[in-house]
Amino acid sequence: MQYIKQLAILNASTYIFAFVISMLGQTGAIGNYTMAEISAKYESGITPASFTFSIWSIVYLSLFIMVVFHLIQAFRKNENYITNKEIPLLGVVFAVNQLAISLWVYTWLNDMSGISFALLLIQLFTLYVIDRRLQMLNPKKGKISLFITQLSLSIYFGWITIATLANFAAWLVSLGWLAGDMDLYLSYALLSTAIVVGSVVVYFKHNIFFGLVIIWAIYGVIMKRFEVGNEFFYSLVYLGAFGIIIVLLAIIKTVLNYADIKEKPYLKNK
Repeated sequence: MQYIKQLAILNASTYIFAFVISMLGQTGAIGNYTMAEISAKYESGITPASFTFSIWSIVYLSLFIMVVFHLIQAFRKNENYITNKEIPLLGVVFAVNQLAISLWVYTWLNDMSGISFALLLIQLFTLYVIDRRLQMLNPKKGKISLFITQLSLSIYFGWITIATLANFAAWLVSLGWLAGDMDLYLSYALLSTAIVVGSVVVYFKHNIFFGLVIIWAIYGVIMKRFEVGNEFFYSLVYLGAFGIIIVLLAIIKTVLNYADIKEKPYLKNK
């Protein structure tokens, strides 16, 4: 139990650190740009509308609930309690993830798009490791696991997946490699990737929370195309609408077959 308590403290501490860095970033205290300014500077065809980024509030709130709940139960319950089984599976990987997002905020706001993309890859990989260990979505582990741990991490994983694709495009824009037809074609490829990943994760992993985040992001991309009003990119609207339908159908199928989802054993140290 001592190890579980130590990990719970570590995860909560690194989360608080990441949250503080993010808040400082919003005030302009640690960067030369705001989030909106740097996004506008490296805008691409896959850049979503500004309102889409409000999902960060949900990400931070859900993670806050998770780390606080984990911390409290680590000191109140025994090692057989569900979240105390999950904390060792998160291990130090979650802490590494939070340090990576802290560094990402700093590098992104200081116009280091290449480094920030590399840090997003670290975040994506660490979330993949956590997802694999917890076998998300795993509803038969109970409501506490589902709505405290898995919901939080699924929303986060879905958004970081989208952020990685968008940051990759921004990096190419910063290098001067993305303009005109190349921007359109890459946007096709990245948006298609988001659609495929979202559909596969929902259909095969039953993770409807991940899928809902993908739908939100695609909707943001569509709304951005309308805001910009550039007809050259309007074909992305049709692709995005098609993608929303595909992911939504996968979600509906998963919900209808929810009772048939079997419990998946945790994968330790994988």
